[in-house]
Amino acid sequence: MDSQHLQRQLDAERARHAAEVAALRSQLLEARKSATLGELLGTTTHEFNNALTTILNYARLGLRHGDQPTRDKALGRILSAGTRAAKITASVLSMARNRTTRFEPVDIGQLVDEVLVLLEREMIKYRVQVEREFGPAPRVSANPSQLQQVLLNLLVNARQAMPTGGRLILRIAHDEATGLVDLTVRDTGCGMTPDVMRRMFDPHFTTKSGPDATGKGGSGLGLATCREIVEAHRGRIRVESAPGRGTAITIRLPMLQASERRGA
Repeated sequence: MDSQHLQRQLDAERARHAAEVAALRSQLLEARKSATLGELLGTTTHEFNNALTTILNYARLGLRHGDQPTRDKALGRILSAGTRAAKITASVLSMARNRTTRFEPVDIGQLVDEVLVLLEREMIKYRVQVEREFGPAPRVSANPSQLQQVLLNLLVNARQAMPTGGRLILRIAHDEATGLVDLTVRDTGCGMTPDVMRRMFDPHFTTKSGPDATGKGGSGLGLATCREIVEAHRGRIRVESAPGRGTAITIRLPMLQASERRGA
């Protein structure tokens, strides 16, 4: 009887510890997500300010000049800057709004475009040419906010691997045989040594001395979090790299099942 009572106590203790670990893991993911959003704050504030400056300058131009061609030009530039500001706002709100662990049907291509809006000027500044190779692909069941965090981390890492510029190739493909949707982020940067590849997913491992000029990166938590999120989505992450030959990271996620589509 005593041994049974002790076993029950041990089982209860193990269950309590497991619940605590799960809660701490969830809190850690939220903290990392908040850190990612914090890194974006400087970039998006700068981008939004640029859009507002353009709107104000062309509004003044239109007011100073009464001729129709000048006013048409000013209104066109104001519309373009206002549209970009709206896209920036929509992308930030999309990343910030979903703070639950709820999964929903997600279009990977649309998700990539939303994240790229936030990094567009940064890519231009560092002379990174973004190339999209989006094939037809079904939606996946995912937490959009968590996947945005993964994408943001991979895109920033790719940009940082090309300090003098280069090509960033984003490829989406559907493997019908396996029912997986592949998203590949490929850069033409410095690549990684085998030793770095072995340790790249270790928490706190980093090859960077700290955040770069944009305030991003350097904690060593990014890729560890990426793998954790991808695996929580029943997905896999694959890395190909070699010094001087760039890096390709592929995320493989299961497509939305028929039962999930009906419930969506």
